[in-house]
Amino acid sequence: MPSESTSEQRKVVPNGCRVLVVDDDADNLELVAELLRREGYLASTATHGAAALALLEEGLDPDLIMTDLMMPVMSGWDFCESLKRTPSYRSIPIIVTCGMATALHGKLQVEASFEKPLDTSSLLEKIKELCGL
Repeated sequence: MPSESTSEQRKVVPNGCRVLVVDDDADNLELVAELLRREGYLASTATHGAAALALLEEGLDPDLIMTDLMMPVMSGWDFCESLKRTPSYRSIPIIVTCGMATALHGKLQVEASFEKPLDTSSLLEKIKELCGL
């Protein structure tokens, strides 16, 4: 009888890096969170910027935040601006997951951006770098 594939047998080893994923698209949100969990990241989720801020105010302490830009209630733009205005959140690296011109990185003060659909290999490489792994 054939054995299970190596990827199915692989145990997830937590790497200690906490990532907050913010996206209003439930499918994208769950796919990215599951991808991160399979790679050993501790992933938390929020469906818009205001919900993400509430999680932070309740004590969530992520090492990295990934956010979409176009969301209801509080957009990713407003969320990023709020993070950068708050001293205790200012140092958290941010990855934007939406089409965005490289020139806008400086205006948003984010470390990286990725267009959807996401290139998961490049995304994971950047997350690993920003988490210091």
